[in-house]
Amino acid sequence: MKYEQVWKAVDKLAKINGLSPSGLAKKAGLDATTFNKSKRVRPDGKKRWPSLDSLNKIIEVCNISFDEFFALANQGDEEKTAHSIPYIECSRLLTGEKTIYADFQKNKWQNIRFPDGHDNLYALDINTDKFSPFYRNGTLLILSQGSEIRRNDRIAVFLNNNDIVIREFVRRTATTLELKDILSAEKSSVNVKDIRVVHRIVWASQ
Repeated sequence: MKYEQVWKAVDKLAKINGLSPSGLAKKAGLDATTFNKSKRVRPDGKKRWPSLDSLNKIIEVCNISFDEFFALANQGDEEKTAHSIPYIECSRLLTGEKTIYADFQKNKWQNIRFPDGHDNLYALDINTDKFSPFYRNGTLLILSQGSEIRRNDRIAVFLNNNDIVIREFVRRTATTLELKDILSAEKSSVNVKDIRVVHRIVWASQ
């Protein structure tokens, strides 16, 4: 990555999470001035790169992979391009509307504007009380279809019976997906043969 790309990715990651660069730094446990414009150039005028440690911290706290961070660096400016991603209401998936649910063919879904127009992302509107109190009615989730899922990632498990389970990922065995409740940390498992797809939650509007 080039110098300008790295800093652009930092700024875009902050914006996607509804934060300023300073707010992103604080969220990651860094000094609030870590990503300030004034810190991007040394007193002698030379370019100052963000440290690898600070980048690792914001990538971890925002629950994205390095590949996704790299993708942000290589995208055009959202002010110049109106990015959009597919959007669906949770209640429509729960009722099993086959025309929009089967294999997640999203060509008939609506679209909403989102700063990162990555092809693997889509928006899920939680318009039900099923996932309260953690994800309340009115929460918007951004999910990724193609991301690697790691321990403690928050995921949505879409079942063959049209039910949806939202938990934290623990591990996968040959026959089960082991999960953990987001609030209580209670463990549970789902039989792999009952699962349609598993997608990672990368952002929530809470």
